[in-house]
Amino acid sequence: MRAFFPVNDQQLMQSIKTEYGALLAEEASHTAIPESFLAALIANESGGNAQAKRFEGNVLASLWEVLLGRKAAYGSVRASDLVAYVKGTSSRVNGITGALFDLDDLAHSWGLTQVMGYHVLDPGLVPVPVTYAASLANPEIGMGYTVALLEQFARTWRLDERLNFAELLRCWNTGRPDGKTFDPSYVSNGLHRMALYQDLA
Repeated sequence: MRAFFPVNDQQLMQSIKTEYGALLAEEASHTAIPESFLAALIANESGGNAQAKRFEGNVLASLWEVLLGRKAAYGSVRASDLVAYVKGTSSRVNGITGALFDLDDLAHSWGLTQVMGYHVLDPGLVPVPVTYAASLANPEIGMGYTVALLEQFARTWRLDERLNFAELLRCWNTGRPDGKTFDPSYVSNGLHRMALYQDLA
């Protein structure tokens, strides 16, 4: 993977097309979600950096509440899921410290579109079963989860993946089609970058 340092949106979208265009075309061929939308999501979330990683402390706190029995679940993740994950990953490192780091990985967002690590525990979502949340940094695996999550949002909120792009961007950023994004330009940037990517074709 080559490093690129675009200085404007046009260069950013060209870089994403050059680096990931074949992958995006392949993923888009299995869904109604356009390749250009996936490219815009990459631009918004990581700027094309597959190794991007961000810790979400509130997510880790929620996962610990589930693990300690203070909450029944975090989304679809239950205590039994967390215990099974830690047991399955603890063989690669020694002791409880390693297990805690593995749990910590579930509270990070990973890769091109910053998929949250805990999504690897969702049995209704898993397009490619993975052992470690960090596997989401792999572009092929991460994009598989991205498409599955977008389709899940579309089903849940009755969105058309071919038309409701602003709503899908809000869902990705906030979990809801009417959610308020932390960056007020998140949706407009995504739509603009989507149009730029379409023009590249």
